[in-house]
Amino acid sequence: MIKKWQKRLMAIAQSLGLVAKFKDGSLTADEQKKCYAAYEEKFGIAFAEDKALNEDDEPEETLLSAEEQQELAELFADTTETETNANEGADTQGASGEGTQTQTQAQTDVPKTHKEAVRKLSTVAAGQKKTIETLKKTPEDETPMKTNASATSTKKVIAMVLGTAPHTASHLFGIEDPLFARGKWYNELMVARRSMGEDINPSQKEEFMSAFSKFAQTAKSRLQSLTANNLLGHLDFEKMAAGESHIDYSDLLGTAGEYIVRRTDLIFAYLRSLPSVGHIFPVVSNVQNKEIAPNADFGELSQGYRSGRIFKGNVRFAAEVYSVVDVMFKYKFSDLIKLEKQYIGYLNREGSNVIKWTFIEWVMVHFGTILHNEQQRRRVSGFRVPQQDVVANPANLAADGIIRALLRTVEEYKVLPYSDLGVYDEDTILTVFNLFWDKITFDLDSTAGYKIYANAKHRQWYIRAYRDEHRMDTDFKGTRTDIIDASPENIVWVPNMPANCYLIWATIPGNVENYEDKPGEMTNFYFERDFEDILTLSRWKEGAGVLRAGVKFNTLAALVASNRKHQWIFMNYPASELTLSDSISLSANILFEATSEIVEDAPVPVTEITGYDVDKVYKLVAGAAGFTITTTSTAFVGVDEDIVAQAGDWVKIYAELEDVVEVVDGENVTMTKPTGKFLILDKKITPAE
Repeated sequence: MIKKWQKRLMAIAQSLGLVAKFKDGSLTADEQKKCYAAYEEKFGIAFAEDKALNEDDEPEETLLSAEEQQELAELFADTTETETNANEGADTQGASGEGTQTQTQAQTDVPKTHKEAVRKLSTVAAGQKKTIETLKKTPEDETPMKTNASATSTKKVIAMVLGTAPHTASHLFGIEDPLFARGKWYNELMVARRSMGEDINPSQKEEFMSAFSKFAQTAKSRLQSLTANNLLGHLDFEKMAAGESHIDYSDLLGTAGEYIVRRTDLIFAYLRSLPSVGHIFPVVSNVQNKEIAPNADFGELSQGYRSGRIFKGNVRFAAEVYSVVDVMFKYKFSDLIKLEKQYIGYLNREGSNVIKWTFIEWVMVHFGTILHNEQQRRRVSGFRVPQQDVVANPANLAADGIIRALLRTVEEYKVLPYSDLGVYDEDTILTVFNLFWDKITFDLDSTAGYKIYANAKHRQWYIRAYRDEHRMDTDFKGTRTDIIDASPENIVWVPNMPANCYLIWATIPGNVENYEDKPGEMTNFYFERDFEDILTLSRWKEGAGVLRAGVKFNTLAALVASNRKHQWIFMNYPASELTLSDSISLSANILFEATSEIVEDAPVPVTEITGYDVDKVYKLVAGAAGFTITTTSTAFVGVDEDIVAQAGDWVKIYAELEDVVEVVDGENVTMTKPTGKFLILDKKITPAE
């Protein structure tokens, strides 16, 4: 007979997902210790003590529900009918004795005890289930009987995954795993749906951190498994929430680990369901630092036939650099009671997501959502700058986005913008876009496959202007024979661009990319205890670039002479005019063409800059007259000698930051604010002759 400790240990192994290792004898010492700890927690006795008692497992009393009793009644009827038919068949047999044998066999099969009856009925039920499965695969007749044998089981799984299943006395949602064990303060929040009303003590913080770290490690391992097996793309949040999934969970069915894995997958699917720019700018993974993508631009090859060794053709080799930088997230849980109240507010908020996460899962989702949204904005308008020695550097200045990648192609003499197409407004946007497309049409042999990319914040301007121009509110096709032009259908409206950015560009879809190292690294949270605080962090890599920009020329003059014949990207030149004086404003744009100071004898030092954002980099390009930033320009930091920019030169600047201590709710809080001065990020200055 099976021993009590054996049955209990197998239950623990199933809950921890270690059955396979038990079977092949590969359980490590740490895994055994984990089993023993869970054993004692669940059954209230140490494994060694229980094993030493070596008691036989007592048969459990079986109480049948009303529904089960009805099912058994139907099975009894089926069994009786089967035996009756068998006896009738026996009466028709000859004197050979076959009928007697059948009758004797039927009498032998009659159950004598309750256990035998249950065993016999279980066998019959299994056979009927097999029959049902066969019938499900059979085409239905005109009035089919609707049968779904697994509906109840499926609903139970989905309810547990979504966090809508009822709690049991020992576990949240009935999931028998230490993560969901009742009695732990952070799990009781899920049941009570109200604040604890008191400070969380150090031991509770330690308990929370320990559970959080284990779950984070589980999530990390699951993410690595999904990535290694190319299954990330199968995480469809809407389908999974509806009970449909392309992920195979058959090896986990019936174990507590099934629900942990399913819920972890749903978290990843939820984060992946958030709005993204990945459908506009593809994300290329496994870029660890810098990688070179070689390109070749071939000249003409064909010509009229002539005999002899006459060859034609030339090729220009170019290379684009894939580059990523390190980005991080670090947060200190110094006051868990505030976080706990925030969580409670989320649970009780009207119209909140149907998924009611546990506290630990909610933190993963909450911070994951914030990081995801920051990353999507950075992938478009991010601009990497040296990180200043302050508490909080702007998220948008952590890595380069696609706007930075596009501006770099101009600075490297690969792309020549249309200098006569500048900043537009609500009244001129349609004219500028049409002229832009006209210019591309003349510079390309064919515009087939090309799309215009523009600021999504300006879309309403364009739509209103287009409707007004064509006097219609339809699908914008009108009487034209095609739509391969600057009509709304051929424009990709890019989200997350600054409202004061008027850059428009045209290229083949997929030519502008974002880069990363390992998928999902951003949400691979690591937790650590520091006295009364809980520290969490993650680290990942980001970048942006262009797959094919154009042939790189050594000088601007050579690029101009090429007449854009070797470009794959075309863009306008959306610079606002800026007159340098003692006070300047940067509110109109992020790209300026700065004229020289209006003075007779000497440049006027810039002493004040207004209208800027701390998370933007501003580019000042010298106009025909050039400009000078003097050492007496107190609005700039680190200008040891005058910066004399000639026509075409440029300077990039960003806000200097500092930490200040302010009193908030009676407490000293360190906050990062701009000093009002600017740092020089980069510059291109022609040497004086």
